[in-house]
Amino acid sequence: MFLPITAVFALGTGIELYGLKFVSDSISILNTVSLIMLTFLIGIVVGRSYGKEVFERIQRQLKSREAPGDEILNDTVMGVASMLLITPGVVTDIIGFLIMIPVTRGIFKQIALNISNDRIQSGQSYFFFKDH
Repeated sequence: MFLPITAVFALGTGIELYGLKFVSDSISILNTVSLIMLTFLIGIVVGRSYGKEVFERIQRQLKSREAPGDEILNDTVMGVASMLLITPGVVTDIIGFLIMIPVTRGIFKQIALNISNDRIQSGQSYFFFKDH
């Protein structure tokens, strides 16, 4: 289990570095760093609106063995979008902005709903992390 996770992180890091190099070659290093800082600030603002309490609400719904409602799914994917925007990189920023667009947000909400339903059917009472 450890090796596939390491491989995914290594591949993801390589893709992000290549994307940052491509962008910096296109718009200059200073503009690339400015863009990274802008997306970081946008992620912070979004994260303040959709924060930890959203993930706690989805945990409570899963523990009660019911699928999360549309509002909670929306808040959850927006929280994930904020985390992606805070992470420096081109691919994570693109995915974060796709989540923020209402037209494409439904795709990510459906993915979150499918993950939640799989967790409920398998008897797992957590979404991301086990309770301690």
